[in-house]
Amino acid sequence: MSVSVEKLCDVASELLRTTRYMTLGTASTAGVPMATPLAHAWDDQDAFYWISATDAVHSANIERNPVVSIVVFDSNPSDGGGQGLYAFGRAEVLQGDALTEGCELYFSRRYPDPAARAKRYQPPAQFRDPAPNRLYRARIESYSVLSPEGHPVHGNGVSHRVTIPFRTGRLSGTT
Repeated sequence: MSVSVEKLCDVASELLRTTRYMTLGTASTAGVPMATPLAHAWDDQDAFYWISATDAVHSANIERNPVVSIVVFDSNPSDGGGQGLYAFGRAEVLQGDALTEGCELYFSRRYPDPAARAKRYQPPAQFRDPAPNRLYRARIESYSVLSPEGHPVHGNGVSHRVTIPFRTGRLSGTT
């Protein structure tokens, strides 16, 4: 591969810095897929966070099958210039201290401006029974991006993904 792994990790970093929404992929226990666009935040330990209603299909799927996929992508690329960060992991509803920490992280990452954060912040109580929403976290196990060099057999007309050793901590210099 002539494009360096470092360059591909830079692409992943830029996508996270500039993209505020992700697509969450879940599946029911019967294998019925569900793709859902969601606002997200990420931490420095390869976890993604989002808020969802307890009665959403994807929330019910996670309750029964915690395996998820996530795609963060540029939705306005120039022709042929699209790129996405693909992630695979396991999701959970946050509770207790993890919920308190998750709220702080989610709202500070989503709303870096203190005035905007003050208007949008929701305390942990907003994500406990009987409230209708929960804060979720997916711990990511692997990442991949599209190879800019095309498919190794079929060439540039067929895209394919390559696994990269990306870590979210690189965005804040913790890895």
